[in-house]
Amino acid sequence: MSFSAAKVRFVCFDADDTLWKNEEFYRQAEARFARLLAGVLPPEQAVEELFQTEMNNLETFGYGAKSFTLSMIQTALHVLPEQKAHQAVTEILQIGKDLIAHPVELLPGVRETLEKLSGKYHLSVITKGDLLDQERKLHKSGLVPLFNCVEIVSDKTPSAYRELFVKLGAKPEEALMVGNSLRSDVFPALETGAQAAYLPCACGWKHEEMEEPAQPPYLKIAALSDLLRVLL
Repeated sequence: MSFSAAKVRFVCFDADDTLWKNEEFYRQAEARFARLLAGVLPPEQAVEELFQTEMNNLETFGYGAKSFTLSMIQTALHVLPEQKAHQAVTEILQIGKDLIAHPVELLPGVRETLEKLSGKYHLSVITKGDLLDQERKLHKSGLVPLFNCVEIVSDKTPSAYRELFVKLGAKPEEALMVGNSLRSDVFPALETGAQAAYLPCACGWKHEEMEEPAQPPYLKIAALSDLLRVLL
């Protein structure tokens, strides 16, 4: 399948690390967490222990800052001696609160790109994670008025995209999904028959990593504004 701009009527955007910075703040939180485990585990091992806990908890807690915080607490309780673990919980809760309260920083060219596409295409944002946290970031971004539809889901699966397209009244081939994750944004959308644009992120989450195919069946862009060259 090759990209065809002529078919596109609906453009759907991922949020975290597509519209605004996100993952780099999780890496900073991981570094703070690793320092709490110093003396028991080296930083790399502390981060790996946390990641394995996150993976084990995904089905129960889902994605987002709250799930991340619970996984930090669980990891600390597992790794640290009892007294130190209990002391660490207070700091971990503060790390989680700081992550949630972090200001929303739009990526370069995002607002200008959306403003130029608005009115010419039906624009949607589809993001996964904690409902309250994602709603907060969307509100603080100031971008909500530029979207015709906002969808927050627990996970991005082909069925989630199919449900979105039904809600929009869109044929899959009329929809373009734009995001920074091959695992969550690109391949599940392609599986439904939609098109996709891949915007690689310099700071990605290990869970979302996938190897790019030699001949990708999607459009690869370096910045969101690159969409303007193909859609306008």
